[in-house]
Amino acid sequence: MSTPLAIFQQIWSECIPADVLPYVEAVNRNVDTNTLPDEWGAAILQPEARTDVTLGSMPWVEESSTFLIGLFSRSGSGPAALDDAVDYIRQTFHGARRDGLIIWQVDGPHDVDPEGFGEWWQLALTARYTFQTRRDGRDPLHSGWEEPPPPLPGP
Repeated sequence: MSTPLAIFQQIWSECIPADVLPYVEAVNRNVDTNTLPDEWGAAILQPEARTDVTLGSMPWVEESSTFLIGLFSRSGSGPAALDDAVDYIRQTFHGARRDGLIIWQVDGPHDVDPEGFGEWWQLALTARYTFQTRRDGRDPLHSGWEEPPPPLPGP
């Protein structure tokens, strides 16, 4: 089963040229920023809810959440340096659908730090999504969905 972030990264790699805006797996990783290109992007998933939409032995599960997309440019290039990157992100992800992932909208850019952060100028975009999958509930731990519920207790 693919995760929302894996599908997001696959769409990025197919639709955004690496020479325009490479995706860097930087979350919870020790990245040597000296070796990074002048402009790059990364994303983190911020899950909010994961609920069963239907019941049964294979219920639909819907996750809703937000991707936080970080765009980075070396300081000194100014705030307009990421304009093309912002356009690519918006065109690629706003309304995108694949393998149960639906990205509803892309908002931003949000200025993370107007003064920059050391060597890097930072912008953030947010992308609201839902992700629909099925959960296999046929094992002993999740069994019994198909049985009628017990009667309500009497008065």
